[in-house]
Amino acid sequence: MNTNVIKKIETLMTEHMQSATRKQLENHAELYERSESYLNDKNHKIAFIGNVGAGKTTSICHLLGLVSNGTPVLSTGSGRTTLCEVHLKHSQQAMVDVEPYTNDEVQSFLLDFALYLKSDNSDADQEGFKLSAEVERAIRNMLDLKIERKKVDGKRIATDFAKVFARDFSRDELINEFNKIIKLEKRTQTRFENDGSEPNLEWLNNTFKQINSATQPNVSLAKKITLYVPELNINSGDFILTFVDTKGVDQTVNRVDLDQCLTDDRTLSVFCTRFNDAPDQTCSRMIDSAIQAGLKSRINSESALLVLDRAGEAEDVMDYEEAVGDKEDGRDIKADQISSELSQKFAVNKLDIEFFDAKQDEPTDLLKLLIDKVSALREHHQVRLAEISNSVNEIELELKSESAELAKRQVKMTLEPWLKKSRGSTPTLNEFFLPLVKTISAKGTYAASVRASVNRSGDWHNLDYYQEIASGARAQCVNKIYPVKSDLNTLIENMLAQNELQPAHSLLKQLRNTTDIRIDEIAQLALSKGRSAYESTMKTDKVLWNVLYREWGQGAGYKDRVSQKTHDWFKGNDYSRYEFEVTRALVTKWEKYLEEIEHLIGSNLAS
Repeated sequence: MNTNVIKKIETLMTEHMQSATRKQLENHAELYERSESYLNDKNHKIAFIGNVGAGKTTSICHLLGLVSNGTPVLSTGSGRTTLCEVHLKHSQQAMVDVEPYTNDEVQSFLLDFALYLKSDNSDADQEGFKLSAEVERAIRNMLDLKIERKKVDGKRIATDFAKVFARDFSRDELINEFNKIIKLEKRTQTRFENDGSEPNLEWLNNTFKQINSATQPNVSLAKKITLYVPELNINSGDFILTFVDTKGVDQTVNRVDLDQCLTDDRTLSVFCTRFNDAPDQTCSRMIDSAIQAGLKSRINSESALLVLDRAGEAEDVMDYEEAVGDKEDGRDIKADQISSELSQKFAVNKLDIEFFDAKQDEPTDLLKLLIDKVSALREHHQVRLAEISNSVNEIELELKSESAELAKRQVKMTLEPWLKKSRGSTPTLNEFFLPLVKTISAKGTYAASVRASVNRSGDWHNLDYYQEIASGARAQCVNKIYPVKSDLNTLIENMLAQNELQPAHSLLKQLRNTTDIRIDEIAQLALSKGRSAYESTMKTDKVLWNVLYREWGQGAGYKDRVSQKTHDWFKGNDYSRYEFEVTRALVTKWEKYLEEIEHLIGSNLAS
């Protein structure tokens, strides 16, 4: 920490001065310490987000040079191969760490698998149930109950040994048999280190393949895998990068892990899409999610859109009724189309759009761009430190300046009407559980995901009851307060453009920075409070989950029935009481923010 700036602030605060100046100094001290804390932490992430089978895993390996004998270190096949989130870090020694699912979580997967095996699908109207392909593959490997495919008399015949095994047992007996085979009590190893008997990349490839496919007998089902790679020589300057291959999106983007990528100002989110679909629904929904979370102003700085093209796709782009025949021309045309669509749909402009063909392109330029964007996140805080230091110096000089006093008085007069209007824009919430109810019955929600969520008391990544509730609360809050923030930013920009207000420019920037921080805090408070208000009560309500559990197998309309009974639970549990609890916390935080702005500009509205 630059103690000179903090000491100067403390010295100035001990002198007799007007309240507004003291509040400005207190605020400067807080923001200065925030930025210093940000810069002191050297760790950042670059998270790749995209559809299942989009090719991001292979692209990450080629981007980082993690290819062994022509094979990407993380690849085990084509499409739906990555079991879980994967982190890649530089290290002096090649190692692999595994964060496994808990035994209770594994039991839930076994129940899912047993339900699938014991389902006879006799009711043609009943929506089907099945595990995701990568999880099912892992479970089958752990049980050694695979599907054998062979050709007999010219015909392809498949024998499902899991279904054959399941014939002799009831569902509960089947789960007991599964536990005898898997022996979770022996699957306790979570770290592997290369003893030097194999080249690092080859060892990492083999070890990852065993863990990812669940053929390593000492490891439970992996929830997160971290690879420590000596060969990961990334020139990232004075900070440390972790590259994250997120679990592929196959349904919803409203997942806790993806939300954390968007909201964490230390993470660069890279939205990956195939060329012909760009921007695909996942990328569009991620951008929309960022906007709903109140992060529109941060989209350009904290994300990028990466188009994963294949040989010939760019050349085949049509221009004036014929294919352009040139890769770079085709990419330029596609980039213009993507930019136009994002601008029209979301009013998002200047988002970095990059192209990468893992098999043909050199990764140098793309890697540099991503690292430069992380550097820019840090530079933003370095600029803020310099601004605060200059502002404190100006305060010291302006204490006796009449022109500064006049300029600040004009700022106060301009913003007081905004403050009065803002008092009526409190972030009150109403029925923020409704997005959950709608999502359950939505066309794009799989019945299997509803069933999996019910089986886990609402806690499932592809349909997380509590994430849906939380994001619903945040979206309502953002819709209430972000227009107010936008109005303030417009007023500030207009005043920054006035030369006669030059002596107040530091104050105006301080107001803008403070507003960015406080509004983000309020939005995240809505998320956390929205989740916690219901989670403990709902998750432990065994009656609710038993009622929803029994809806499976009752014929068509399963999702609608679960949706309606979930809605009934909220209506029958005095939902307004929960909403009041969340609203009260948000209103308190909102009023505290407005009072802070009043004090910074020297207004007496608060009194």
